[in-house]
Amino acid sequence: MQGRTMIYFNSKSGAGESQKIADKVESILKSRGLLVYQLKTNTKEEALKKIALEAPKVNRIICIGGDGTINVLVTALLQSKERVPIGIIPTGTVNNFAHKWKLSDNVEEATETILRGKLQAIDIGECNGQAIISSLVFGSLADISNEVRQTEKQKYGFAAYGFNAIKQIGKNRSHETLLFNETFSMRAKVWVCLMTTSNYIGGRKYLGKTEDGLHLTMLNNMKINKLLNLGYFALTGNLRKSTTLTTFDIKEIVVRNIEEGMLETRIDGDKGPQLPAKIKWLPKRLQVYLV
Repeated sequence: MQGRTMIYFNSKSGAGESQKIADKVESILKSRGLLVYQLKTNTKEEALKKIALEAPKVNRIICIGGDGTINVLVTALLQSKERVPIGIIPTGTVNNFAHKWKLSDNVEEATETILRGKLQAIDIGECNGQAIISSLVFGSLADISNEVRQTEKQKYGFAAYGFNAIKQIGKNRSHETLLFNETFSMRAKVWVCLMTTSNYIGGRKYLGKTEDGLHLTMLNNMKINKLLNLGYFALTGNLRKSTTLTTFDIKEIVVRNIEEGMLETRIDGDKGPQLPAKIKWLPKRLQVYLV
C-alpha cells in the first residue's frame, strides 16, 4: 500500500475510545512506513465538509465507528463524487455493515485486513443524496428508533429497540403513504417499511439470501392480527418470516407521505431525510477492503 492514508472518526463517539483506537491504528501504519493523518469531527455537517475537502488528497480512508459514522463518510464521498477506497474498524453498537462483510472488531485484525489491500466493489443505496450502507426505515420502527437515546444503545445494545417497540404495540401509529416508480404505484397505511442493502438488520440475519437490489419489507394496512408481527420483530428482529407482510426488491422508488405533517426516515441507525424521498440502488459504488 502506497500513498497517503486518512483516519476518520467522530471524536464524540465511544466515550473517547475512538481517539485511542485512531492513535493505535496510526502507530501501526507508521511502523509500516505509511504516510497517515487523522481527521476527527464533532458533527455530521462538519464531517461532510471536511471529508469532501480531504478525499481528493488521499489514496485511502480508514473509518473508525459504527454504521452511522460509516454512513457519513460514504455520504461525503457520494456528494463530492469521489471514489476513494475505504477500510473499516468497527466500533459501533450494532455494526450491520461489519456483520454483513465479516469484518473483525479487533483493531489489529481489522488493520491487517486493510493493509493486505484486498478491495471489493460493493452495492449501496442512496436517499435524497444520503448514502444507505445498511438500512432505511420509516413508520413506527423509525419513530421507535428515534426515541432510543444513545445512552440506551450503549447500555442495552439492540435490545433497547426491542424494549421501545414492545411499548408501542397497540398504538395507532400507521402512516398513509404512496410508493411508486416508473412501473408501479402502491398506496398503503404503513406501520413499518424497511429497506436494506443486505440480509442483515439490527446485527442479525433476517434473509436467507440476497438479490440484486434494495430489499423492501413492509407491515401495512394494520389489523389486530398483525400486531403479532410488530411484536415478533420487537423480540427477534426478523421481519420476512411473516406471511402477512409485503416484500419485494427494487432498484428505484419514490416514497411520499399523504397525510399532513412530517414523516421522518431513519438511515443506518440515525435520523434521515423527511419524506418525500427518492431512493435508488447504486451497484458496485463503494470500494472496501475486505477479508
